[in-house]
Amino acid sequence: MAVKDGELTDADGVMNSVGSNFNDIAQNIFNADYIGFDSRLTNNTTPNLKNVFYSTFTSDDADTNFGFDYDSTNDLYSTPDIDSTEYIIIEATSLSGPWDDNNCKTSPFVSGKWLVYCTTGTDAVHRAQIHKSLWYGTNGTDALIDDFTSVTAVKTSHANDVDKRAILAEFSNTGSTPATEFATGTFNDTSTNNNSSFWSDLTATSPDADGVSMASQFALGNQVNITAVSPPGTDDSFEMGTDTSADELTNPANCKVNYIAGGSGASGRGSVIILCEGTLTWALTTITQDIDIDYTADNSIPVMTAADTLANEGVNIATLIFKDTASASVTHAMSAINSTIDATSSEQISISANGGSNWTDVNNTEVARPTAGTALWRKIVITRTDVSKGDIVTEQAVKYNFY
Repeated sequence: MAVKDGELTDADGVMNSVGSNFNDIAQNIFNADYIGFDSRLTNNTTPNLKNVFYSTFTSDDADTNFGFDYDSTNDLYSTPDIDSTEYIIIEATSLSGPWDDNNCKTSPFVSGKWLVYCTTGTDAVHRAQIHKSLWYGTNGTDALIDDFTSVTAVKTSHANDVDKRAILAEFSNTGSTPATEFATGTFNDTSTNNNSSFWSDLTATSPDADGVSMASQFALGNQVNITAVSPPGTDDSFEMGTDTSADELTNPANCKVNYIAGGSGASGRGSVIILCEGTLTWALTTITQDIDIDYTADNSIPVMTAADTLANEGVNIATLIFKDTASASVTHAMSAINSTIDATSSEQISISANGGSNWTDVNNTEVARPTAGTALWRKIVITRTDVSKGDIVTEQAVKYNFY
């Protein structure tokens, strides 16, 4: 309400006018921080601000980040575009570092829970790339699941994956004579192993014209992948991360990796990822097994269970928290947050002066009187109704005890 001559306004009205000025000053601070403070402010090229904390995100300095991606190129935090029905949620104690490979990413959305999702391809490719990342990694030795500590749940959006475990196996041969070698896997569950999945990577090398081949079967006699070389050379047939949904089988009895060399000096290598119910036992005929991992039996990774919707799991809520210690007990404060929020999303800014024990919801650049304390935290929460829409937070600042 406008104040006429001779009238008095309330304290909040005055302070909110101060907030408008602080918002404008904050924009200048943000800009100067990006280009660098060229003047010798306090002899250390930083501004001598009174009771102000700020960040322009030139580094990933959020103390808590759930559900945002940090963009170091553009100095901002953004909510990811999750435009897919395929995802996996990992519940664990910790993750050694964010994953960004095979067009897949990890995103923590609450404490102890990470979303694994894919950004490129059809939904079937999304699913395949997620499983490639989790159980195979980029080369068969750097599986994403190994980056998690103490996994307690693997929750999948894909119905065919429910109750499945993952198996990774690799076989190789380097022969000095013509040879036929193979590994045969026998499934112990042939009654409830519905829609079992199979991916393989096969490499064959032939130094002469006699040729060499590698093939995979799922089940025996049902060839799903092959690579063959003749005359000399190397060939690879790489299915990891591709759509092999047409190869899914219900209750297969067995599977096979086969190596055939027509001459001396040939070599072959074959890797497989299998999602199945129950265990799998391999029998080898001359071929060497280099990797044999049943992620449930060997690494204590739980079989997959059904995930709820992203909203019900809490993935649609993204949170940033910035923590600073004030020079005196904070009795009042105001924030200046720069953000671009999609029309389908909502944003809530909160301030705590006692280290998160109590939060006060605030409007941007309006005065707040939080529970007093010296641990001045700011929280930005974005709630999305459409997780394919992106929201951006670019700078944040807070001023406290300005009278």
